[in-house]
Amino acid sequence: MSRPAVLDEVRLAELECVRHYFAAGKHLLEVGGADGYQATVLASWGLQVDSIDIAARPKGEMAFPVRDYDGSHMPFADGQFDYVFSSNVLEHIRDLDTAFTEMRRVARPDAIFVHVLPSTAWRFWTNVAHYPYLVRRYLLRSHEPGAMEIAMPGSIRDGVRRRGLSHLIRRALVPAPHGEYKSSVAELYYFSATRWLRTFRQHGFDVVERRATRIFYTGYMLAPQMRMGARRTLAAALGSACNIFVLRRARR
Repeated sequence: MSRPAVLDEVRLAELECVRHYFAAGKHLLEVGGADGYQATVLASWGLQVDSIDIAARPKGEMAFPVRDYDGSHMPFADGQFDYVFSSNVLEHIRDLDTAFTEMRRVARPDAIFVHVLPSTAWRFWTNVAHYPYLVRRYLLRSHEPGAMEIAMPGSIRDGVRRRGLSHLIRRALVPAPHGEYKSSVAELYYFSATRWLRTFRQHGFDVVERRATRIFYTGYMLAPQMRMGARRTLAAALGSACNIFVLRRARR
């Protein structure tokens, strides 16, 4: 399944929100590089980029050489990176303690950590968009792949075969969780800025800055032709799809 163009558009806009944190010539580690699209953009800014992702991820055409790793030990020496960056990744990591320990290990003492994460607003509006998506996809037969389908590919028939019809009915009634959490309702809390701020501090980071991207979209990308200006206007009224967290090691 090909990536929707709108997904690259919003990811590029989110990258532009964090560009001023990064200086050309510095060494950056991207965690969760997927197909390497964002790594390509980061490298075009003059950064020395290494990108990693779990070996079991879906793979297609690669835009940048993303290195496979086991999801636990990052294959780099201690103190190697000036920046550690992730975009819409941490919510998919079950063992955050190990992940954060490894990020600190491979980063220099004065490194900056930048994480872009989906917000409570994104989770709420994605829950709402679930129902018109079902109508459009299965009743009206009008369909363009959205971001959540790229992350979770598979047909109805495949789903019934793997998990049974009752599971599919439940998923039609209640949207599936996006990350490593109990439910899409629970993610309204787990994606909140308050929860992430507490989590970062508990794992040995000082929060330098937290701000919204001021870009609106949902997981199903129901309006792929929407211009970026309109997405920014909607974000002011409905909330930003993502929050940006900029961190340093906690001062002892």
